Amino acid sequence: HGHGDVHHLLYREGHVDRWEAEGRKHVIFLQDTNALVINSILPTLGVSIAKEFDMNSICIPRLAGEAAGAIARLEHKSDPEKSLTINVEYNQLDPLLKTQGDCKGDVPDPITGLSPYPGNANNIVIGLDAYAKTLRGEDQGVVVEFVNPKYKDETRTEFKKATRLECMMQDIPKLFQKELGSDVNIGFTMFDRWFTFSPAKNSLESGI
Repeated sequence: HGHGDVHHLLYREGHVDRWEAEGRKHVIFLQDTNALVINSILPTLGVSIAKEFDMNSICIPRLAGEAAGAIARLEHKSDPEKSLTINVEYNQLDPLLKTQGDCKGDVPDPITGLSPYPGNANNIVIGLDAYAKTLRGEDQGVVVEFVNPKYKDETRTEFKKATRLECMMQDIPKLFQKELGSDVNIGFTMFDRWFTFSPAKNSLESGI
């Protein structure tokens, strides 16, 4: 169903209660398809402590159009309390940007040649206090579902594989906001790609 299920499972199985009782302060979520991320865990934890982040995403400079999510600040037009810093998946980023600002979409910055938005390596450090309060809320860690169709080519007429309902662990900010409101402190820490980003691919074509 998706790695977003991890939040509810940790709540349901009592691990969060046990970690609190043991005096632990942070939970680290690793995506095991990116072995280099180990290099950035301790620096990110240090930033989380220094900045008092409730959630801190490990990020890398992102190439425009890259099949990697981006961290963005989504500003609510009428209610600033509903604005949110969160991952926007790559298949949603370009359509979103084409409706905002210059409406050019997911294009490189003319100066850096990179996307203006940090690339999400999808490894997260979360403060246990805010996490526990959020999981004890109405949703009990169940994050929203979505569909991410993956097409064989640009004609978008044939799927690369069967499409299904998914959920993602990086969508937990939606629950943070619901339970903690504007008090939640969400940020990211940026590293060079060579230091912390070398994800495994499940096909030779994607890997190259």
